[in-house]
Amino acid sequence: MNWGTELWDQFDKVTDHTQKGIEFCERYTHFIKDRAKIEADYANALRRLTKSYLPKKKEEESPFTVVKSFNDSLKEVADIAGQHELLVEQLKQKILDEMAKLMTELKIERKKHIEESKRLENQLQAQLRTLEQAKRRYERAFQEQVRAEETFRNADANLNLSRAEVEKTKNMMHQKAQACSECKSSYALVLEQTNNHQRDYYNKLLPQVFQSMQELDEKRIIKIRESIKQMSDVERGIQPIINTCLDLISQSSEKVDHGEDSRRVIDRFKSGFVPPDDIAFEDLGNEDTKSIGSSNSSKTREPTIKSSSGTTKGPKKKEKGRLAGIFGGRGSEPVSEDFSHLPPQQQKKQLKEKIKTIKHQINKESASRDGIVKMQGVYQTNPQLGDANSVQHQLDESNQKLAALESELAKFEGYLATASGDTPVMARRSSVGSFHSAGSSESPAVQPSTGVNGGTPNSLSVSSTPHRQTTSMYSVRSAHSVHSQLYYDDSLKTLDDSSAMADSYDETGSFDEDFEPLTVVGSASALYPFQATTPGSLDMVAEEQFSVVEFDNGDGWTRIRKDTGDEGFVPTTYIQISSQ
Repeated sequence: MNWGTELWDQFDKVTDHTQKGIEFCERYTHFIKDRAKIEADYANALRRLTKSYLPKKKEEESPFTVVKSFNDSLKEVADIAGQHELLVEQLKQKILDEMAKLMTELKIERKKHIEESKRLENQLQAQLRTLEQAKRRYERAFQEQVRAEETFRNADANLNLSRAEVEKTKNMMHQKAQACSECKSSYALVLEQTNNHQRDYYNKLLPQVFQSMQELDEKRIIKIRESIKQMSDVERGIQPIINTCLDLISQSSEKVDHGEDSRRVIDRFKSGFVPPDDIAFEDLGNEDTKSIGSSNSSKTREPTIKSSSGTTKGPKKKEKGRLAGIFGGRGSEPVSEDFSHLPPQQQKKQLKEKIKTIKHQINKESASRDGIVKMQGVYQTNPQLGDANSVQHQLDESNQKLAALESELAKFEGYLATASGDTPVMARRSSVGSFHSAGSSESPAVQPSTGVNGGTPNSLSVSSTPHRQTTSMYSVRSAHSVHSQLYYDDSLKTLDDSSAMADSYDETGSFDEDFEPLTVVGSASALYPFQATTPGSLDMVAEEQFSVVEFDNGDGWTRIRKDTGDEGFVPTTYIQISSQ
């Protein structure tokens, strides 16, 4: 159906309809904008809600499964808020921007079509006015011709007029007839032109304008239809992730274990004290019992004190004045280093956590120290890479930190042994240069060296003994790994075991054959040539291919294995790992 043929005489109605269509498009755009605003406000509200209920610090996290489940559900709610934010972004990018662009195009095209229709109508009206003028000229000429003919007939019938006067009226009649004929021909020509123009206007020009208006309106309808579908597709696109979040919330709810929470309540608040014994009966009628009772009455019985940490027995403290806590804070109990202010069970728990923290610090500092030692060894063997004395200060500081941590660890392990009622373990030997000090008659791989100012031995130096140089990168790493296993685990093995394991490390810089070979974890190629100067390291040439059996642990050395079976360490910066 074509508006140009069906609505040729309803142009004003068509223009009103297209205007209302654009207004509806604007209304739909406002709906999308308000919908996006509501989604954005909802997402922000969910964000604020979850943020207000999540623990502010990691220390505030509860060990109870029901609280963990609730916190996990809050995180999933935050993810749901993120999906609503994504919905808002897609609504703005895929729909709002397109609709704004569409409205601009509709307004411009509609205005252009209306102006075109007005131009065509003005041309038709101008042609009609030309026709009207031609018709009026023809009517005047015809009337003048009729009057001239009437005058000639009257003059020809009048016998009183001369022959000349009659000829004059006759000539006038012929002139008027000629003028009328010309006006008639002009009128006929203009009429034909006007009819042709009017035919083209109603059959061709105006229908084209109507067709453009129809296409404009249909374009608007199609775009709105597509945007409605797109809006549903966008919202449907976030539903799988929202459903996943809801599934995770359901899964987190299944992790709630009331029995586990009850056990953790016991672990958290158990004091370790035993209930008080039964109160003995005092027979006042018995003189012996009375005398004993009177003597015992002079002694103050230790009352049972109920505190926030549990029920304890101890001497009753003198109460402070009641005005002391009116303007001040609540006041905190004095905290002792060995946590003796806590009940026995809580004291052992805190001591174990403290020991765990110190062990982690020792492992971290030991890895840092080993890296410095290896760097110093590389600088000593390859002076062009750097000055070995430049890292001595860092090595001294690392050794001092390790000594302090070892001392602190021994102290808290003594506290734990005392709290557990066991015999305190022997003091740990310092990890600074002490691994090979027992069970070896030869010079150790890592020996104490004198400080910069000639103080006590407080740093590690590489031994230069020709017959046994066990200070290679391989020996330092292997020794430290054994050392870490011996000194930092929870079993608290003695140093005799460490000496036995140290003896298993032979002269060639490798362990006994009982140890299984390391698994290949990748491959690499040499970027630069490297000349091994210490046992445990390997020579390599540029572009040489080999396998990686141990990645760099932060000390600058990578353990490789050649096709010949040789295994050792090379600088990490000299190779390129191609696969893992």
